[in-house]
Amino acid sequence: MRKPIITEEEKQKIKEMDSTRKKIGYIWDYYKLWIIGAVVLVGLVVYFTVVFATREDKPILDVVLVNNYDDVSEDCRLTQGFVSYVGEENLPGRVTFDNNAFFNLANNSDYKNSYYMKVLAYLEADTAQAVLCQYDNLIGLAKSGRLADLSDEKVGDIYDKYKDRIIYYEDEEGKKIPVGIDVSEGYKAAGLTEYTDGKAYIGLSAYAADYGYVEKFVDYMVELGIQSGGAGCR
Repeated sequence: MRKPIITEEEKQKIKEMDSTRKKIGYIWDYYKLWIIGAVVLVGLVVYFTVVFATREDKPILDVVLVNNYDDVSEDCRLTQGFVSYVGEENLPGRVTFDNNAFFNLANNSDYKNSYYMKVLAYLEADTAQAVLCQYDNLIGLAKSGRLADLSDEKVGDIYDKYKDRIIYYEDEEGKKIPVGIDVSEGYKAAGLTEYTDGKAYIGLSAYAADYGYVEKFVDYMVELGIQSGGAGCR
């Protein structure tokens, strides 16, 4: 969640109040949604961390697809294609795609969206290792600090392999951070319904314990797009 910013005008109002009680009340009214949301988020992270850690059949890879209504079950084209691509015997049944997430971070109001908070918790708890989404949602998730810096050596070779596909987020200090990979052609080739602008991006969780299968998934989506005849990037 993005912390609300108190403007200079609001600060002046608080300063002019004649009692501490009024000031505290005003600040509570200003921040309460953010505070409540933060508390809920912490609870979700703890819950998903415990659930994921105690599952006997926990997935090797879990990817969240935002604003997608396609069949992403174990038998769908996306899952079967990736499992076949990796070719490991232990993979069937241990790769999951979750598309129960709907929000648009181009709208500031959606930063309070319960689906958005669920995705934040999934990423932070390492329940999900990556997210497939549109540009505005990718940048919004990057602002939250939940997406990995792709130039970090812990992520692997993704940055070096796909420099021409990298999407950058510019932080408050003006630093450009690589946070996403354009997989638009692969998204379409996997049989997924295209977003309205035809673009799709992968962002990696900053909290993933292992990026091995995430990197393989990025490889798969890029190669799938190239095989389908697409090579364009954002």
